[in-house]
Amino acid sequence: MARVSADVRRDLLVEAAIRVMVRDGVAAATTRSIVAEAGMPLGAFHYCFRSKQELLENVIATITGHTLDRMLEVLKGAGGFEDKLRAGLDAYWQHVLSHPDEHRVTYELTQYALRRPGLAALAKRQYESYLEANTRVLEALAEGCGVTWTVPVPVLARYTASVVDGLTLLYLNEGDDRAAGAALDLAASHVVGLARPVP
Repeated sequence: MARVSADVRRDLLVEAAIRVMVRDGVAAATTRSIVAEAGMPLGAFHYCFRSKQELLENVIATITGHTLDRMLEVLKGAGGFEDKLRAGLDAYWQHVLSHPDEHRVTYELTQYALRRPGLAALAKRQYESYLEANTRVLEALAEGCGVTWTVPVPVLARYTASVVDGLTLLYLNEGDDRAAGAALDLAASHVVGLARPVP
C-alpha cells in the first residue's frame, strides 16, 4: 500500500472491518481478518488503534454517519418543515433498504459487546450515539424551519430513536418494506404534530 496518513489508514481499516462483519459476522472480525481485508500489515492496526474496542467505536460512528450525514444534507435543501422531516426519514430508510446487512451488523455489535467482559460500555455508547444523532437532526430541523418542539428535545430524541430503531429491526427480520414504510409514515405524522411555529 502506498504511504498514507494514519487518519486515512484508520478510515480504511474501519471500512474493512464493516465489510468483514457484514460478510462473516462480528465475532469473525479479528484483527488479522480486518488488516487482510484492508490489504495492510498487522502492525498497521496497532498503529491506528489502541484496542479492538476503539475500532468498534469507530465502526459504530461510521455506520451512524452513513445515515446521519444523508439526513443532515437533506435538511439543508428546499422545502417546508413537514417535507424536510419526511425527506430526512426517507434518506435514513433508503439506506436501510439498500444496505440491510450493514444495519444488521449494528444489532449484532450490541449483543457482541454485551456478552464480552469489558465491552458493555460499548453497547451503551452505541445507543448514546443514536440519541446524539437524533438530537442533531431534531435541532437542525427546528432551527432550519423556524419551529419549536412541544416536548423536550431529549425526550423526543429518545422517542424517535426508539421508533426508528424498532422499525429497522422489525423490517430486517420480516422483510416487509411496505408495512415498515407505512409505520414510518405514521411516526412522521406524529412527530410533525409535535412542532409549533416559533412565535
